[in-house]
Amino acid sequence: MKRILLLTIGVVLLCVSAAFAATVTATGEGPSKEVALATAMRRAVEQGVGTFVKSDTTVVDSALVDDKILSHSKGYVTSYKITKEQKTADGVMVTITANVDNKLLKDDIDALTILRKNAVVGNPRILVAFSNKSKDKVFKDKEFTEEIYNGIVESLTDKQFRVVDKSAAERFSMQQAETHEIDVDLNKAAAYGLKFHAEYTLFYNVSGVVRDGAIGKSVLLNIKTQLIDNTRAQIITSKRVEQSGMGQTVDQALEKAAHQGGKKIVNPMIEVLQKHWMDQQQNGAMYTIVLDGVDDPEQIAQFTEMFEKFPLATGAKEVESGGGKTTFEATYKGKRDQLDRDVIRTAKELGWTLKKVRAEGARSTWKRL
Repeated sequence: MKRILLLTIGVVLLCVSAAFAATVTATGEGPSKEVALATAMRRAVEQGVGTFVKSDTTVVDSALVDDKILSHSKGYVTSYKITKEQKTADGVMVTITANVDNKLLKDDIDALTILRKNAVVGNPRILVAFSNKSKDKVFKDKEFTEEIYNGIVESLTDKQFRVVDKSAAERFSMQQAETHEIDVDLNKAAAYGLKFHAEYTLFYNVSGVVRDGAIGKSVLLNIKTQLIDNTRAQIITSKRVEQSGMGQTVDQALEKAAHQGGKKIVNPMIEVLQKHWMDQQQNGAMYTIVLDGVDDPEQIAQFTEMFEKFPLATGAKEVESGGGKTTFEATYKGKRDQLDRDVIRTAKELGWTLKKVRAEGARSTWKRL
């Protein structure tokens, strides 16, 4: 039985490997061995592009594929072996057996919307976190603040937004209470949200007044929120609402006001959030990339040209150089981790080794080793 199980696992692993990598044979010609090899790699990748497009029966913009994918053929070939090499009247012809990274290739094809032109952009993921700036013990009550959280999450999930699990939000709230009581630290809030793959952080705090009523207690809550774009560490919008509640006890009055207040604060933010998200997906956001150890004009030009050819990147340009450093700006339509991946891929194609030494909002610094 154990042997059968091991054989089954082995077959599954082989199938998974095949899904992510393909071994193909391709031939290229050119005036030199290097040119012929580059042509062979391009033809090997072309086979992968053809396979994905054929399986999806999608019409391909050949010019876009040529500019954004086939120009990076070397980056999709993880390894190769020259099986035949011969002289020709015009130079050299080589035949290779190449391993092509199908997952990376498909990701880039998808990024060009070749295989999903009509796909609907999903809603972003949101971290909802509480900041208790109030010194009044009444407004530090955990159960009451959880009702605000529940109201916020209820409204977000009703609109099909994805929310980071509650335990992660609570850990962040505790960290903020210990180290940043006066105001939210945007960089830390953004970094924490990105840690849980959240594109936005909705950060809220509360203050208020408790009064004795004729037959019980009444409260007036003042709830303030900030919506943070985690990728760029910027506040997108801020809202403030007041919500009253009544009950026989302070706790009852607080719970009633809190839940309704949570729902009330989110509704005017949703339209802003959706518009910002769609704009980011369609037009991209501006990122800054600093390369420490690169200031040669030729290398700068090579990096700019190659990085801009990736499907999600546009408008790459050098904005400053000197002292061994160069600063680039580019509009990028993907997430931060996708941008990092493409920075590393560009460096690899240029024969460099880069290490990310700092990231803050939309700015990242890389050291060339």
